[in-house]
Amino acid sequence: MISKADFDFDNYSSSENKNFHVTLIRTPAVSTSSSISISSIAPSLALAYLSGTLRKCRFSVTNIDSIGEDIRNISAIPHIPGMTYQGLSAEKIITRIPQKTNLIGVSCMFSSEWVYTKQIINLIRNAFPSIPVIAGGEHVTAIPEFVLEDCQAIDVVVLGEGEATLVELAYSIHNQQEIDNIKGLVIRKNRGLLRTGFRKRIANINDIQWPAWDMLPIDNYLSLGLSHGPYRGKTMPIMASRGCPYQCTFCSNQAMWTTLWSPRDVEDVVREIQYYKENYDATSIEFYDLTTIINKKWILKFCDLLIKEKVNILWQVSGGTRTEAIDEEVIQKLVQSGCKYLGFAPESGSREVLREIKKKVDLDRMVSLFRIANKYDLNTRSNFVIGFPNDTRRKIFTTLLFQIKLAFMGVIDSPIFIFTPYPGSELFQLLKEESLIQNYDDRYFNSLGLDLKINSGKGYCLHVKPTELFIYQMSGMIMFYGVYYLTHPLQLLRFINSIISKGNTSSVFEQRIILSITKRFMRYGMKKEKSHGRVDVSSERRKLGDIRHGARQR
Repeated sequence: MISKADFDFDNYSSSENKNFHVTLIRTPAVSTSSSISISSIAPSLALAYLSGTLRKCRFSVTNIDSIGEDIRNISAIPHIPGMTYQGLSAEKIITRIPQKTNLIGVSCMFSSEWVYTKQIINLIRNAFPSIPVIAGGEHVTAIPEFVLEDCQAIDVVVLGEGEATLVELAYSIHNQQEIDNIKGLVIRKNRGLLRTGFRKRIANINDIQWPAWDMLPIDNYLSLGLSHGPYRGKTMPIMASRGCPYQCTFCSNQAMWTTLWSPRDVEDVVREIQYYKENYDATSIEFYDLTTIINKKWILKFCDLLIKEKVNILWQVSGGTRTEAIDEEVIQKLVQSGCKYLGFAPESGSREVLREIKKKVDLDRMVSLFRIANKYDLNTRSNFVIGFPNDTRRKIFTTLLFQIKLAFMGVIDSPIFIFTPYPGSELFQLLKEESLIQNYDDRYFNSLGLDLKINSGKGYCLHVKPTELFIYQMSGMIMFYGVYYLTHPLQLLRFINSIISKGNTSSVFEQRIILSITKRFMRYGMKKEKSHGRVDVSSERRKLGDIRHGARQR
């Protein structure tokens, strides 16, 4: 059984901490040049939680949310053909770092963004050669030794849940103490690398400070109408729990969070929601939990408190949740408390595939829940993945047929994703052992972008090639939404009206279409500025050269 540890943040809170300055950086979002979606763009819970915790312990903090601070900038990444970044340029990131900073932390959540993140970290090291640089997030937690070897500019990697580790690390550096005994790190030691030991998860999740959104450009996200789910007005992100008790072979959850699921007290979650409504004029709440609904007693208590307190706010779970704790009683309470959208994650319509990926899902029961949700006018979503290593055409067609069945039933969203072997997952390790993943190099990480996998022929399914998988993905999506809108014509008319009026949306598909149109206008605007001489790429590169030269002179 995974145990939790008590951590008293007050032990590391001191008035002297204000003299120690920590800079936290979220690097730009990375995508392929042909991508038109900005679905991955969302406020950074990682920075918000970490900066709130550091401030609680009275450290000085600067946040650089590269995406939020220049969310409309989409530019080509120098020296990485076919890739673009969204957010601040590398040069602007470096100029935003205070000269007085004592510690620089960089978050890297997605392996597909590692190559550009590494470039930025190297530039940071050149500009601040004597300042410790640390990295955290799911990517670096999954393969910390590789990260430290691949990027010599990083001094320390923080593994897993970061609040307690970062506070203890900052406190030790500030007081010139050894960091070898701080659990949850990988550090450089005696010309090698040292893991300092496993750090248990924080025992009382309610002790963790609320996200410090006042220290981040949250309004930039809210004004652009961004949300992981359908857009229902100003949408604030929230996490009611951490971790997931399940062991799906394609997920890296175990490396980051272990298999421990920890829910917050219902009262604390509701207070946070009320705070967002009062201070940010939020009209909607989006849950970012790995698996929101695990415990029936917890979710019923949460819904009852929302109703009792008359919070009157819409909320949604667009990510995939489990079905074991959901029945008609729960669905009825969800709707009564303001839930408008609930995502499920069957992952596959093939029972054979579900056994292979250790996804313990009862498809018949899930179909029953979709019918119950329709009865109470609760919009639902089903996530699917194709292209697992042992997928065959027969298994994929079984999934596509199941997907069409859900469209007839009234499931409003059903995206199909192509399997990607992310570091930290069981399937990643299996592919590595079978030499289907041979090297961690820039080409591999860039190949995690779908378009580049298709163009390069790089795939991880033994029986179906990447281009064919892409055809199945697009065909499945077209068939699902074609069937759905043909059988629900009023929903199609409402969607058309949303595009024209830029109003609320009912599905993630509709939200992505509107955001894709927005992104096209962003790119058009950037090209127009460049054609008028407002953006000089060669000048930007010269500025980066000046930074490197300046660092050598220090």
